[in-house]
Amino acid sequence: MSRAFAARWAAQLTATVDAAPPECLVTALETWTERLLTTLATGHPDPVVAQRAGAAVHDLGCADPVAIARSMPILQAMSEAASAGPAAFGIVAGGFGQGFARTLADAAAPATEGLETAFRHASIAISIGDAHGNIINANPAFERLTGKTLAELQGTSGFDLAEEEVHHARERVHGELERSETGTIRIEGEYERPDGTEGWASWTVTRCVSASGGLYLLGFGEDTTERRTTTERLHWQAHHDPLTALANRRHLLAHLDTLITAAAPDDVAAVCALDMDGFKEINDAFGHTVGDSLLIEVAARLQACLDPETDLLARIGGDEFIAVLPPPADAARIQRTVDLLHAAVDEPFVVADHEIEITISLGAIVSRIAGAEPRDLMTAADNCLYTAKALGKNRWILRHWDPVPTGS
Repeated sequence: MSRAFAARWAAQLTATVDAAPPECLVTALETWTERLLTTLATGHPDPVVAQRAGAAVHDLGCADPVAIARSMPILQAMSEAASAGPAAFGIVAGGFGQGFARTLADAAAPATEGLETAFRHASIAISIGDAHGNIINANPAFERLTGKTLAELQGTSGFDLAEEEVHHARERVHGELERSETGTIRIEGEYERPDGTEGWASWTVTRCVSASGGLYLLGFGEDTTERRTTTERLHWQAHHDPLTALANRRHLLAHLDTLITAAAPDDVAAVCALDMDGFKEINDAFGHTVGDSLLIEVAARLQACLDPETDLLARIGGDEFIAVLPPPADAARIQRTVDLLHAAVDEPFVVADHEIEITISLGAIVSRIAGAEPRDLMTAADNCLYTAKALGKNRWILRHWDPVPTGS
């Protein structure tokens, strides 16, 4: 696992280079990946390990401060793989940023001109502020990120860039810095981009003390809108059926788990399993393209029978759908919804100039859900559906089901 993380890390650090990352970089990062995973697995990671990792990345030739932002997704993934909580990730992320920044400053100490060059040409936005967050200096990347010139930025509060009210933003950042063991925090939030659109930016803020004892806030910023959009799109794709855009099995199970976790002892929900009668014959007669179009139309009609604010409709495979009515699901509403779902296909469908008449079979359970298992609820609804289909086409059955049988 450490080798895989090291390869991904190296690819992130060399993202602007067309060639594959050198093997020596992957090997060197593998050592630090192993150490970080080990300390994360304790639940209380050692910030010194993270600081040394940050210093090591700088010394491996990744001296551009953008390396901090490029490393954060990998550190986040390692934290998740080690089952570490947000606090543990914060310690590692903060320590990493602090170690990198200190090494960058130390390396440039004998050559002020070199430090200035790195500051000016860094691809990541960098700002230097006083102890209150008022901007003293900023590099061109920071100007591009904010759409403001250095002259406009100097003397203004960096907290003005936050979406929230300035006082609250300042209190939040200073509060998190006070609680941070490393003096570094990472935050992400919305901001208005220079073109007027809303975007997302990620900030790593480090509290630094100069040789003379002065206190400064060093900020590294990066527009993460595209990455966030990609992540959200991938998350959506992982939880939705690509044909009908309904929730898929993974989404359904997670939704049921959430309902169960939040349920009071007497909370009742309904789970309805339904499928189309003779769908294979329709595919055989008209082809899979027509069959897919029919599924999309059926999904739309079924969805229209449910409350989009509370109910969930999922396609879990082929022509099988499951609808969930969360608590409080009273008997009258459940019966009305089952009737609507069963009648949703009464009118024929017109698909590719074909008029197609279908029926559906439906099995629904009404159950207390506290303490239930999501898969048990789905299985109970499926069993109810199979019973309905055994009676012939176009049937429905509604039963009460108890996840914890009496006497157990």
